Amino acid sequence: MPVTHPLHATPRPIRYLSLALAALLAACGHSPPQTALPPPGPGRPVSTEPAPGLAGCWQTPAARAALQGVALELQARGLALQVRCQEGNGGSGGDRGNGGDGSSVVQLRVLDGIQARAVLRGPLADGQAVDMGTPCGVASPGAAVTAGGFSPDVQYNRQWLRALMARHQFDNLPDAWWHFAYRTGAPAPVR
Repeated sequence: MPVTHPLHATPRPIRYLSLALAALLAACGHSPPQTALPPPGPGRPVSTEPAPGLAGCWQTPAARAALQGVALELQARGLALQVRCQEGNGGSGGDRGNGGDGSSVVQLRVLDGIQARAVLRGPLADGQAVDMGTPCGVASPGAAVTAGGFSPDVQYNRQWLRALMARHQFDNLPDAWWHFAYRTGAPAPVR
């Protein structure tokens, strides 16, 4: 009885299929990563333009400059800032009386998870929102600044965001980790 080599014992279609699959996987490994969020453009990492009907939100040049400073600092750390005016505020300053700057809903998105790991904790997948324990913009007892029962990573991320925003003259309002207002009379941001 003739002896056949084990490689020759495998039927040809299966042998070629495995080679094709290996080539396909190698091609995927060399493709550039795709993210759900495009990276911010140079010089404009965040849109600070108010939504229609909310013309008073971030209307002062100082507030817009401070928000731009936050966005630039985040971009250097592999993160993107998403901001929208708090609905119902209309730029009146809400309960803060902050001179028409209004208050905003702030969310962080990961652009580069490896870079973001230097400053944040928890799952940091490219294109995804940073884990803060509750959805952004949704009022709930768990969103309150003093809410407990969250993982150490979530607590750390909330504190880090609060400190970042405070450095740029934004106060975290007590009702939610994502709710911020610009301080009136704050010094101009340092460039």
